Amino acid sequence: MSTEEIKKQLQLAIVGICIVAITGGLGRFAYTPIIPYMQNSLLLTSTDIGLIASSNYLGYLVGSIIPLFIAFEARQKLTLYWSVIVSIVSLGLMGFTIELNHFIVLRFFQGVSGAVALVIATNLIFSEITEGHRFDLRLAHISGFGLGMFLSAILIWICSLFSLDWYQQWFAVSFTCLVLTIPIFILDPKSKVLPKNSTSENKNRMSLGFIGISVGYFFFGLGYIIFGTFIAAMAVNTPALANVQHATWILVGLAAMPAIFFWQKVSRFTGNHISLALSCFTTSFGIFLLYLFDSPKISLVACLSYGLGVVGIVGLVLLEGKIRHKGSVKFAVAFLTTTFSIGQISGPYISGIMIDFFGDYKNAMLLSGSALGIAGFCMVNYKALLSSRL
Repeated sequence: MSTEEIKKQLQLAIVGICIVAITGGLGRFAYTPIIPYMQNSLLLTSTDIGLIASSNYLGYLVGSIIPLFIAFEARQKLTLYWSVIVSIVSLGLMGFTIELNHFIVLRFFQGVSGAVALVIATNLIFSEITEGHRFDLRLAHISGFGLGMFLSAILIWICSLFSLDWYQQWFAVSFTCLVLTIPIFILDPKSKVLPKNSTSENKNRMSLGFIGISVGYFFFGLGYIIFGTFIAAMAVNTPALANVQHATWILVGLAAMPAIFFWQKVSRFTGNHISLALSCFTTSFGIFLLYLFDSPKISLVACLSYGLGVVGIVGLVLLEGKIRHKGSVKFAVAFLTTTFSIGQISGPYISGIMIDFFGDYKNAMLLSGSALGIAGFCMVNYKALLSSRL
């Protein structure tokens, strides 16, 4: 491969990281550290908080289905850029209202833009980097989730030091996303970065292995989002954890940024499906620790475990799903994202009701850890495992 081709693929990876950081990392997860400030100022219940979060994931579900019915091949780059713009605008508008219904609508549209961006970006990056044989970069864009989490944690912490209110925090998040668009427009390679899908792709056929990983991704969506939505609020409202409110989400982001590369290394020895299962169990283990023990040190371990496991799952499940599904990459990514979204929609609302009903976060964390444990068992490709032992 020529130096120019390597340069273009590195540029594509950086562009992908920035797109995912805006539409996925900050777009989806900046809400988590802002929740305690919104609750205190607007007197929102945990059920309200869960409903706002679920609306984002309903939008994510809609956005993941759209590419199944609308062909973006002729305008993929334009669609990707519009997704980024919609995400940034919806984040900024969160600071201009105090109405619950407005929050729900804005988070819905951010979810739509985030899913469309992830499906199209993954499809394009897989196509380009697979052709170029830079397999180490195929999932680099997934680290954008960790980058966005980390930036959101640092940003809201800095905002709190200057006593900025919740609506000003949303403005700061939107501005940060705007800054992240600079590398997208500067580094975006001009040739063949966003290729058209081949019209000769195989007909989509659902295999048992692909169904299994889809079910696992549903339970992952259900489990991971409960912790991801309520950890900051839990830290604020649990006396033993109050002093680590900002540290929790900072550690999640720090662990998440290199996670995809770590699990790719593990998968070279274990196979993608075993690495997927291990990353689910890693996340589940951290949450169960938090369920059993209310201590600052345990909460920080739980956050490191969560950040390390979650992003690995998101990246590897797309790669493993592509391997197990014989057909369109776009269909595989969109279908997996759909099952994932159904779990995401259910998690925050159900857990919000549980928190208000029981008056604490314990049972919600138990549901979170259990769902992730089930996801781990579903991720294993048992047919391949049995074949390797015969």
